[in-house]
Amino acid sequence: MQPFRVALCQLQAHDLADAELAYSEIAAALEEAGSAGAQLVCLPECSYPAYYLGDADPYARPGVRPYAEVLDLLAGAAKRHRYWIAAGLAVPHADGTLTNSGVVIGPGGEQRGQYDKSFLWHFDSNWFERGQTFPVFEAEFAKFGILICADGRIPEIARLLALGGAEVIVDLTAWVSGGPSVSQLMNVQCEYMMPMRAYENATWVVAADKWGSEDGTIIYAGRSSVFDPRGVTRFCGPSDSGGVLTFEIEPMSSEPVQRRPSLYGTLTAPVVSLPVTAMLEEALVPAREERRIAVVPGSDDFYPRTIIEQYLALRRQGTDLVVLPGMIAAEGWQVYLAEIEAAVRLNGGALVFGVDAGACSRWRSSVVITPENTHEHVAAHGRGLYLGETMAPVIKTCAGNVGLLCGDEMFVPEVARALALEGAEYLAWSLFEPHPHAIRAARTRGDENGVYVAAAWPGGGAIAAPSGALVTQVPEGAKVAMAAQVNRTFTRMKDRAPGTNVMLDRHPELYGGLTR
Repeated sequence: MQPFRVALCQLQAHDLADAELAYSEIAAALEEAGSAGAQLVCLPECSYPAYYLGDADPYARPGVRPYAEVLDLLAGAAKRHRYWIAAGLAVPHADGTLTNSGVVIGPGGEQRGQYDKSFLWHFDSNWFERGQTFPVFEAEFAKFGILICADGRIPEIARLLALGGAEVIVDLTAWVSGGPSVSQLMNVQCEYMMPMRAYENATWVVAADKWGSEDGTIIYAGRSSVFDPRGVTRFCGPSDSGGVLTFEIEPMSSEPVQRRPSLYGTLTAPVVSLPVTAMLEEALVPAREERRIAVVPGSDDFYPRTIIEQYLALRRQGTDLVVLPGMIAAEGWQVYLAEIEAAVRLNGGALVFGVDAGACSRWRSSVVITPENTHEHVAAHGRGLYLGETMAPVIKTCAGNVGLLCGDEMFVPEVARALALEGAEYLAWSLFEPHPHAIRAARTRGDENGVYVAAAWPGGGAIAAPSGALVTQVPEGAKVAMAAQVNRTFTRMKDRAPGTNVMLDRHPELYGGLTR
């Protein structure tokens, strides 16, 4: 990868009836990007003729130019300015179908290929066919892959692009939004999901978004953004205006947590065969599914009596699941388990904590104790560790089905996804040290899987809802446990829009690259 300048064209949204205005604004943006010295120019999702189309034949509408003319406009600009273009367009096909695509034009004006949106959002499926491949394009300055808007909600898609060699992931998007004012619009993908895509894949992510509204029913966030491979938001545009926004991309070293492809078979299995499908068919009475869970900031060191005291204090308040951080313990720490197990057997509930045996070992593990059983999960992912050989388990507790994650495992999206597919309703995450992306990771894994996430680390902790909303967190500087009322019913709500289910609308037959 070499340094290069990217231009994010934050275009104003227009209704299909105003396609000619959209065309003229695209033409102006392409010229401005050329004058700014861009080497890669990005146009948002369905920049032409519009996003909210109403049917699969928009090019038959009066005032809509033929698709070939749009390609000529792009090709001419690319050739004139010697840059690459990734353009979000509604693409018609000879068989009468339509795709929501990212069309790639090379600096000679030639079309180098296209990516078709795979995870269709809401009304997309009324007129678009979904894509089935995840190409990576090789420019002279970098390899880049494309995803489109809701694709960013499916971690498998960005991961496949990274595995295909992408150093930059280009998000051509139309982030549907809301907020107290037009200048304060935001979208969860901009807020926490796309930074996590950058961090977990060690790639740059650049996002070009629309601003304004369509149909009088949809408003877009703007916020065209750049996220570096360490998950840092390097640039975020306004939500109430447009323009050609440029940024200098530079090589940056960042190593993702090691993957274990042999453990990811669940991700490529038909969803209908997995526990999550049966779980979603269960009839629940919401009033009977209230639970209480808590995170404890804890200490760096393993003190059995302190663990018991913290657990008992929360059990006296009716807490069903207590999650503590990872702690450093002496070799042979297991001799203290009997005392902790006796407390749980007598008082009920479920207790989760992590253990690092310190200088004597490079193993890390998470432990969950219920009145019936004790389960220890040796981390199968992590930096500088001896790794376990099995995926984290899902354990039945009085709170519901709990999936265990230890240390770095939450930063590997395959782990949380597999646990959710195996029926987890909660992800209990014990970290051994604070991490700048801990809360973003918890919110992302909750949102993309429709589960609760309870994360605890020395000095802090947070609980995220299945919607990705932050339910509670330990106030900075306060060494106090935080509990929250939750309801298992919400873990069944995996639709993010009508017909857009983050579990059932995955396409595992396309994800074979994850297990190779």
